[in-house]
Amino acid sequence: MKKRVAIVGGGITGACAARRLKAGAGTAIEVHLFDQGRRGVGGRTSSRSYQQRDGAYQSSTGKECYVGAACTSHSTKLRFDHGCQFFRADTPEFKRLAKEWIDKKYVAEWKGDFRSSGSATEDRHREFFGLPSSPPFYVAVDGMQSLPRNILSELESSSDTASGEGTTSSSSVVVRVHCGVRVAQMERDASTERHLLGGDNQAGFDAVILTDVSSSFGAWHRASAGVPEGFARRVRDRVGARVPLMTAMVAFERPTGVPFDAASFDHPVAWFAARTGSKPGMDTGRECWTVVSTPEYAMDRIEETPMQDPETGEFVPQTPGYLESVPGPDLLRAFEEAVCDKEGILGEEGALASLPEACFVDAQRWGSALPCHRHLRDNSEDVRTSTRRVLLGVPYDSTMHSLAPTQDEEDGASRSFVADDELALYQAGDMVSCYTPGMEGAALSGMDAADHVLARLNER
Repeated sequence: MKKRVAIVGGGITGACAARRLKAGAGTAIEVHLFDQGRRGVGGRTSSRSYQQRDGAYQSSTGKECYVGAACTSHSTKLRFDHGCQFFRADTPEFKRLAKEWIDKKYVAEWKGDFRSSGSATEDRHREFFGLPSSPPFYVAVDGMQSLPRNILSELESSSDTASGEGTTSSSSVVVRVHCGVRVAQMERDASTERHLLGGDNQAGFDAVILTDVSSSFGAWHRASAGVPEGFARRVRDRVGARVPLMTAMVAFERPTGVPFDAASFDHPVAWFAARTGSKPGMDTGRECWTVVSTPEYAMDRIEETPMQDPETGEFVPQTPGYLESVPGPDLLRAFEEAVCDKEGILGEEGALASLPEACFVDAQRWGSALPCHRHLRDNSEDVRTSTRRVLLGVPYDSTMHSLAPTQDEEDGASRSFVADDELALYQAGDMVSCYTPGMEGAALSGMDAADHVLARLNER
C-alpha cells in the first residue's frame, strides 16, 4: 500500500518538508499539503498586493482598505511583503538550497542602502535579523510569498508529469496542495493506525507533519487542528513563549525622500522598515513601505485588544477597522519620527522635515511571529517578570535577542522538531526548532522532520 503523509501548513516549513519528502523517498509516497490561508500558501512568508477600484484599494480577497485624500490614480498597484522581510543563508545546507533557488530565479540577493540607528548599531541584538551588519540578504523575486508557491507548484507539476508517464519509482512521489482547507480535527483509525483529518480525506495518513504552532492551540483558535492533548502539551512546552509583532503597509502619493532602502531602528514602536520597490521584482507605482513593530509594542496591543474573548474564550479575528485605526497609524507615526527626528537614524543634518501624506495604510497582527530564544524558555521569576506576560493563558515575550547568524542554539542537544513516533505525529517549524528563530530555522526544521518521517516509513 502506498504510504500517505499529510503536511498541515503551506509556509516555508511545509514547502521544504514536502520538497524533502519528494526528493528523499525510496518508495512511492503520496503527500498532501493542506493550507487554510485565504490568499494561498505562504504562512509568515506572506505578500499582498492592492489595486485601486472605485476609490478604494482592494486586496485579492476583496477587502477594502483606507485610502487617503491624496490618492488620485485608479490604476496603481501597491505591493508589500508584510510577513518575513528577507532571509540569510548561514548554514551549509541552507546555502546550497539558496543557490538552487537563485539558479531557478526564485530568489535574488537584495542589495541596497541598509542602515541602523542608536543601540541597533551598537547592539546587534536589536538588529532585525542581522540587517545591516550581516549580509548577504535574500528575497524571493516577486514577493516573499512566491517562494513557497514556486516550490509547491514545481512539486505538483513534477507529480503530474510522473503520473502521466506511469512511473512507480521515487520520482513518482505525488505531492498535492489543497489551498483554503482547514484541518480542524484529527482522529486515528484503530484498525489501520492512519490519521483521519476529516473532509474528503478518509483514506487516512500514515504520518502527519504540523507546521503551524497554532495547530496545538485549543479549539478556540481558528488554526487549531484538534491535535491530541498530550502531543499539544509537548509542543506548547517546547515553544514556551511566543514573540508577537505587528506590521504596517504604507503607501505615499509622492516620494518620501528617505535615502535608505531598509533599516533597523532604535525606537520603542518601530523595529524595522523596508521599501518594497528596492526588492528585486517588486517595483510599484507608488513608494510603498512595510514597517515592523517592536515585540513590546505588539504585546501591548494584544493585551489591550485580546485575540480571545475574555468571557467565551472564542477567537477574535483582527478587523480592518482596528488595524487601520490603531497599529497602522501608530507604525506610520513611528516611521515618521524615526526619519524626521534630528536624533534619529538620519541625524541632525539629514533628518526630513516631514513625510508626504500617506494614501494607503493597512496592518497585520502576527500573534506568533517568532519563538522566544531557547535560553529564555525557562519559567524563572526574572524572565517572567521582566519581559514575559501571560495573556488569557498564552505566554508572550518581548525580548529582542540576536537573530543572526542562524545556528543550532542547543549544540545538538535536541531535535529541530517535536516527534511522537508512536502516534506518527510531528511538529516542525522555527517555533519548535533548535535553530535561531527565522526562515532558515523554519526550513531546516521542516527538512529534518521530513527526513525522520521517511526513515520511519521505510522501517515499516
